[in-house]
Amino acid sequence: MEMLYPFTSILKSKEEAIEEWILTPLIETYGIIKKDIYSNTRENKITWMLAYNVKHKSSISKKIYKQHIIDVSCRPKEDSDENTPNEPDIKFFISHICAFWIEAKRIYENGTVSDYCGESGLGRFLSGYYSAKEDYGGMIAYIQEGRISEVQKNIIEEVNKCAYMKMKENIGVDNSFFSTHKRNLNRGIKIYHLLFDFVQH
Repeated sequence: MEMLYPFTSILKSKEEAIEEWILTPLIETYGIIKKDIYSNTRENKITWMLAYNVKHKSSISKKIYKQHIIDVSCRPKEDSDENTPNEPDIKFFISHICAFWIEAKRIYENGTVSDYCGESGLGRFLSGYYSAKEDYGGMIAYIQEGRISEVQKNIIEEVNKCAYMKMKENIGVDNSFFSTHKRNLNRGIKIYHLLFDFVQH
């Protein structure tokens, strides 16, 4: 008989679960949708495409639909009104391990790098509005304009200004980094940052 939660005895840490069942499927999906994203593709459409492909075409699809141990959902459609509560763009729930919220921001013109770290971006984690009871969260930059090396440099500079405690720039994934921040809570927050290059070369 197949164990319902075999990973509980296999995974060594919450970080391992995040890397294997959240970051890896997102990166797989980025590779699938990259060719279909353009400079004017809206944020919610990109997010929907990511979530759909994570559910149906990634290495965790079986765990979502057959084993029911991972749940993935994305923000309501763009027709939500001003009274709709702000929610993260993508939410992962790994049974018995963690809830992992992700906020995504488009980088498509001057000033949008600061939006990445602003009140509606990284600031939602730092304020405790997102992931108040969790130690981890995620940010994704949808880069639709500019050179990724320059964008990453600018994002890191902005992140360093945000109640920054420490950073790890090499997490084994291209165009990514990991930062730890203080919060107005009894616990800090650790953020995985993924930079997805959608610039059509």
